[in-house]
This record gives sequence, structure tokens and C-alpha cells, in this order.
Amino acid sequence: MKFGIRDEEFIRGKVPMTKAEIRAMVMVQADIQPGDTVADIGAGTGSISIEAALAASKGDVYSIERNPEGIQLIRENAEKFGCSNIHPIKGVAPDAMDGLPPLDVIIIGGSSGNMHEILNRAETLLSKGGRIVLTAVTAETTGEIVKEFEGRPFRLEGFQMQINRLRKLGHYHLYNPLSPVFIFTAEKI
Repeated sequence: MKFGIRDEEFIRGKVPMTKAEIRAMVMVQADIQPGDTVADIGAGTGSISIEAALAASKGDVYSIERNPEGIQLIRENAEKFGCSNIHPIKGVAPDAMDGLPPLDVIIIGGSSGNMHEILNRAETLLSKGGRIVLTAVTAETTGEIVKEFEGRPFRLEGFQMQINRLRKLGHYHLYNPLSPVFIFTAEKI
């Protein structure tokens, strides 16, 4: 399956959206299988939820987002891409995670300052071999993630991505840098 749907394909508003290149790498790290059950926490416009739903074609994706505009965009994008297996949940994690079924993959793009509690809940929802993929753009969040996984039954890996997009300027081509993003993957052991 090809990941990294073009950004322009999504219905967008003022809600943040993970860029295509980062989304593609998140999906590679998530390793979603057709029958998986996935939670996308801090789902924004639903761009990652869409990619996850396409990968989990026989599974389900629960998109948790606190912003009402985001919930509407998730619904609109799910309809546009024909993803009837997306279930938008308006709320803030971890409370919005109440009632979720056992999960195979959890993708965390935003924690609203509740990282510790979200990971506590994630630990109980994931079975052995389940994966958490987290993205972070601030130094504070990266440090928090590393610290939060100390002593938990997970194998944590991470790396930073820096994307520069080519653009034409007159007769020349320049690279426009996007903000660097840290991607962490934690597998439950």
C-alpha cells in the first residue's frame, strides 16, 4: 500500500494537519494490518486516520479529537475517502478512550498535556506486540516521551525527520524547510 496521500487531497480548515511525508513515515512505523483496531489520538483533520483506515481495511479506526471543527473535518474526509471504518470521538484523551476495544496500534499526535495518563490507558488497551507511534515537534515533548517510557513494558525507538520541499522560483528551484518532527515507536513487550 502506498502511504502519503497528497496534502491537497484533504478537506482542510484551521485545524493542524500532519504533512504527507511525516504521515507516510508514521504509517510505516505503525505497521497497520488489514484487521487491526487503531486509535488516532489528537486526530486533527483526520489525515492519519484516513491513511490508517485504508490500511486497516477490515478493522476499525477510532479518531479522538477535542476540536469540534476537527471532528467535522474527520467526518468529511472519511466520507470523501470512503472510509466507513472511522469512528470520530469528540473529547480529550484519556477520558475519550473510555469504552475503546482492545487496540493493536495507537497513534498519538497530540496529548493536550495528558501524556502520562494517555500512556497509562494505552498500556492497558494494547496487547503484547501492540505499537504506539508518537510524533513530537517540541524539545519538551520529546524529553517527556523518553521519560514516560522509562520502566514501562515497551521497547522504545525514535528518530527525527527534517523535510525540505522543492519549489520553483523563477528559473531556479529552492527548498522550503518544514519544522523537524520526532517520531517515536514503542512496541509492547
